[in-house]
Amino acid sequence: MKSMTIGARAAQRRPPLHVAFFNRAFYPDTSATGQLLTELCEGLARDHGCKITVVSGVPLLAASGTADAAKSGKAGLTFTREDYRGIRILRARGTRFSKKRFVGRFSNYVTYFLSACYAGLRMERPDLVVALTDPPIIGLAGLLAARRHKVPFVMAYKDVFPEVARLLEDFQSPTVERILQAVNCFLARRADRVAALGGTMARRLIEGKGAPAERTVVIPDWVDCSAIRPAPKDNPFSRENGLDRRFVVMHSGNIGLSQGLERVVDAAALLQSHPEITVVFVGEGVKKTALQDRARKLGLNNVQFLPFAPKSRLIESFASADVFVVSLKEGLAGFIVPSKLYGILAAGRPYVAAVEPDSEVSEITRRHGCGLLAPSGKPEEIAARILHLYRNPADRQRMGARARAASVEFDRPRQVKAYRVLFEEVHREASRVIPTPWSKRIFDITFSGLGLLLSLPLALPAALAVKLEDGGPVFHAQRRVGRGGKLFKSRKFRSMVVHRDDSAGPRQAADGDERITRVGRLLRATALDELPQLWNILRGDMSFVGPRALLPKEVEVNGAGESISIKKVKGYSERHRVV
Repeated sequence: MKSMTIGARAAQRRPPLHVAFFNRAFYPDTSATGQLLTELCEGLARDHGCKITVVSGVPLLAASGTADAAKSGKAGLTFTREDYRGIRILRARGTRFSKKRFVGRFSNYVTYFLSACYAGLRMERPDLVVALTDPPIIGLAGLLAARRHKVPFVMAYKDVFPEVARLLEDFQSPTVERILQAVNCFLARRADRVAALGGTMARRLIEGKGAPAERTVVIPDWVDCSAIRPAPKDNPFSRENGLDRRFVVMHSGNIGLSQGLERVVDAAALLQSHPEITVVFVGEGVKKTALQDRARKLGLNNVQFLPFAPKSRLIESFASADVFVVSLKEGLAGFIVPSKLYGILAAGRPYVAAVEPDSEVSEITRRHGCGLLAPSGKPEEIAARILHLYRNPADRQRMGARARAASVEFDRPRQVKAYRVLFEEVHREASRVIPTPWSKRIFDITFSGLGLLLSLPLALPAALAVKLEDGGPVFHAQRRVGRGGKLFKSRKFRSMVVHRDDSAGPRQAADGDERITRVGRLLRATALDELPQLWNILRGDMSFVGPRALLPKEVEVNGAGESISIKKVKGYSERHRVV
């Protein structure tokens, strides 16, 4: 009992985990990422005792009557300091042009990015830095701050670029796409952890951006099941808006570029023969005006647009719907995960999901049987699914009950706790790594740099000989495990034939190994094949003095002659702490 008391006191004395977030949207911004980040920070601060700093931008989609809730503090030229419910906000200044045109979005993002970089360098030292994806390059500011303060870096993907950037209807640029691809690959590989919203997104990041699978985790977005719950349709919100006596098909949330909501309006046109069915859009966004124009041109009387519903009225707003619609443009599965689905589940309402088969929404729908799937972008199929639910109230009731049961999996406290566990794990791993003495690092930089210069007369002929022997690549790159368990690419001059890796796993070369080329035998005998590793030492991936960097799946033979994973060998983890 005494030891427990001492442990409890030690925990109380332990300083709170300080997490710094980078994302343009934050309270009072009503965009999906802004609201979700606000809820995450509130939960971490209130329920888990974390100290939170957010480097955000000025709100572009603010709900009325909310801006004054954040207390302003000291103002600077590039950012201002505010406090909101115990959360420190560094409000990076930037332009506030309309998001409806690319020039406005570009100016807003770039000016926020530059201010955010400066704010990150000036902030109080956090324990770790987390960057989201609004704008898609903000991770660079987060990584800069993490390196400046020598703390771990977590990349939390809400959207995946450049694929999402292709949604821009007024600007397309192969150059911008290449830049965004390079930035996101760089961030995914450099992050201590990569957080994805679902399995398909995780796969996109691993296969398309080079995120290490062992450092990629899945934490879905969420809904507060206590704030949104099933309620009667006959409520003040539905009566105020004339929805109480109609069959309501609702889209609730941001009306943006990714959903392909034009097809939902087209589906409404196909449902005009059923005047009791009304399609209702609740929310704001860059596509709202275009959708209103489309509905007017089609002469639709069964489409209604309502403003953003504040949190205090979400229960009533969601309860006004008989059926929801969730849509996502074709080709975006895994690059975007519609967070509005979780609110629909909590409200206990069925839905029609016009999404691709491999999307996270499809997976949840199939697993829980709480909605109907329709092919993405086909209004006739959307209309057919709506009509099925309209004509089958028993199906609606069953699916609604399953939806509410499924929402528990995505309840806000559960996902906030998952982030807390992730952050503690990353922080704990980083604290176990012993800092490299400056004298040792200076030694590595000096002699690796000299070695690269002095070895050029040998390295160039060696590279030419490797290329001329069989026309294959000059270098052989392998992923190795470095300090703190981080992976890096170790490069050597290739000494083996191409495409002869053992399918059973890593295998050490032996004398007379048929895989070794003639040039390779000479390189190995003289150790010239290892000259490119001087570059790894210069970068800090390796050191002249330290344990050998192992392959992630390397095995060794134990005393009984059995092959076992190197990770199971006693002292494996400690080797990654060596300076």
